[in-house]
Amino acid sequence: LQEFREGRKASQTSPAVLYSVGEPPLELRDCPDARVGDNVGYITFVLFPRHTNAQARENTINLIHTFRDYLHYHIKCSKAYMHSRMRAKTNDFLKILNRARPEGRVEKKTFS
Repeated sequence: LQEFREGRKASQTSPAVLYSVGEPPLELRDCPDARVGDNVGYITFVLFPRHTNAQARENTINLIHTFRDYLHYHIKCSKAYMHSRMRAKTNDFLKILNRARPEGRVEKKTFS
């Protein structure tokens, strides 16, 4: 989620994105339903008048509306990437273990 903060530097027209782990933002601190904990994160978009004017309003609404799907897609892709890396590491370790396995004694036949 740090990438969203970095994206702000690349495009000056994008809204600022704030991310907090564990504690709700100031707007939700008084709300009794706001969850608190290590497994909870909050994303806040800071919208300015240029994001809500007549020309940009529809695009802003559309982007915020599809953000959840976008985020879930990237979380799933990250998980899949990590799993493929773990499988590759496991295969590498198995190859090393198989090479280190002592060979069974094979009786060599001699010509006599």
